[in-house]
Amino acid sequence: MLTALTSKAYRKALTKRLSGFSVAADLPSGGRAEQLLIDAMFMALGRLAKMDGRVTVGEINYAEQVMKRMALCGDKRRQAIIAYDRGKHPDSELFAALDSAARVVGRRSALAKLFLQIQCEAAYLKGNLRLKDKMLLRDVAEEFGYNKSEFLAIASASQSEQYQRAQADPRSAFFKPHSRTFIHNAYRILQLEPEAEDGEIRRAYLRMMSRYHPDKLAGSNVSASALREAQEHAMAIRNAYEELCGYRKLRA
Repeated sequence: MLTALTSKAYRKALTKRLSGFSVAADLPSGGRAEQLLIDAMFMALGRLAKMDGRVTVGEINYAEQVMKRMALCGDKRRQAIIAYDRGKHPDSELFAALDSAARVVGRRSALAKLFLQIQCEAAYLKGNLRLKDKMLLRDVAEEFGYNKSEFLAIASASQSEQYQRAQADPRSAFFKPHSRTFIHNAYRILQLEPEAEDGEIRRAYLRMMSRYHPDKLAGSNVSASALREAQEHAMAIRNAYEELCGYRKLRA
């Protein structure tokens, strides 16, 4: 009974911290529940970071931020680092760790959703969701009780929140507006090289929007998930264009 009460208090406090409702909320020891969640959280982050064969400084910084949000220090921080490194290896027991964490936090709970949001934000660090990332995240979402359409909605919201935080929080070392990570992603999304002339940025934006705008699917017999994916793609194109306009001081 005492273990259950300790876990409940920990989950409630952690939900407040991760949601931003109370980032300074005291975080009691979560015991076994905390250990399982740390393993799952950072193994998943490590796997996502290594999916394309390289781990960027931005991804490491993001993992460090998650550690701070989870108030990890000392042995708990070392556990998170070890889990992150384990997660990079495709033969690690990632899904066993996810299953254990899902049982602890409760499938479809507020904390489960925050867990998935954090993983989605990590995947967007390199731009749009790549197919391998999306497949992994869909499996993660399923472990925590979310279906495909729910996962896509959470992923889209995570992308928007990440971008808005980048615009709004100049104090953040990682989410600094016009950081190298965001600028690199913006060029990639618009299929441009950094040396592109100013005029080419708007031409690329119009060309991409003409190709991927969700209105092109209006009236056609497409699934709700396909329409949602088109909306996400259009949003990413628009965000990339606005980011480059702000960076180069151009009129959007």
